[in-house]
Amino acid sequence: MNQIFPHRQPVALRVASALLLVFCFHFPGIAEAGDPKISPAASAGATCNLEFYDSLEYDKGKQSSVAIHPSGLVIEMHQTDAGLDLTNWYRIGKLDGTRLIWGGSQHADFSGTWPTVAITKEGYVLVVYSTGISKNPSELEYRVGQIDPDGDVNQSITWRTHSMRWDTGFHASIAMNDNGVIVGVHEPGRGGDGIYYRVGHLRNPAAGDYTVQWDSGEWGIRYDTGINPHVAINNLNKVVLVHQVPGETLLHYRRGLVNGGDIFFAESRRYDNHAERPAVALLDSGLVLEVHSLGGLISRTGRLSDFNSWEIEWADPIKIDDNDDIEYPALATNGIHAVETHVLGGFFSTYPLRSSVAEICDSVQPGEGSDILIPWN
Repeated sequence: MNQIFPHRQPVALRVASALLLVFCFHFPGIAEAGDPKISPAASAGATCNLEFYDSLEYDKGKQSSVAIHPSGLVIEMHQTDAGLDLTNWYRIGKLDGTRLIWGGSQHADFSGTWPTVAITKEGYVLVVYSTGISKNPSELEYRVGQIDPDGDVNQSITWRTHSMRWDTGFHASIAMNDNGVIVGVHEPGRGGDGIYYRVGHLRNPAAGDYTVQWDSGEWGIRYDTGINPHVAINNLNKVVLVHQVPGETLLHYRRGLVNGGDIFFAESRRYDNHAERPAVALLDSGLVLEVHSLGGLISRTGRLSDFNSWEIEWADPIKIDDNDDIEYPALATNGIHAVETHVLGGFFSTYPLRSSVAEICDSVQPGEGSDILIPWN
């Protein structure tokens, strides 16, 4: 199978590219005048929403993550619900229309917290997890495995690496695109602050080298302050990153563009004043899918603005489940369907894991919109 991997460009070309990208991101008034530090509120007239079918329980556990292959094969990872046990498990599922059929629960052969999973078009599976139950101390490790993307739900992941060091840090989110670009974001470990990103690729899996080659350098790069970060990338190397403000129920997003080992960011924008624990997905069309929790499970769609490189044009949020105990939803899409997973928490919870499916609408079509402006800081 042919692999397409990003490589660093010559210095002069990288500098020129960087200047052009920074210029575009930091001077959006070229396209449309206005303060780049404010984001329009949700468009009242948007006609496209991410409406999930009723969720169904598929397992017990915590801290779920989900990835989906273009074939409709789904991989879900989670930590066990058994007290302080850090064992991780996974399930392989398959979309059948708007139904999700799950295979049996399988041991992931590693232990940790906050497992996050991504899958390539070739069927390579990347998992990153935290070694500790809190930030201090915690390291991030990864494993690479392989599945048959055209196989059934009863297959197992064939692990190609042992656990390997990812970074110092905690509670990561990862994404990969068809060009082989890996992006990851995480909270710091060892008492640090901020949130960090990394960019890399699998070194040469076709030749049996499944390790990650870091294009962004030896360590993560600080890009913002926040908690619960989540990242998405499309095949145009555009990224959307979302996070929660520490100690607040406020959500921010950033648009960005990967170039070599760098992500060139637009300004941080607030997009919700009463929400937490966001997850995001991004399509090549520029359609943005998002879910978060607080007082239930909420979904949102948006579109990368064609006029401002810093803006996402958001539709109104939709409550798809009003259970107050929903925690940490996860989200993935193959461009046709979206899959979300979540856990039902609460003091007396047995930690049921639930999943649901939505059909992807073609576009977000903003109407007249709202005159309300939300400050980003």
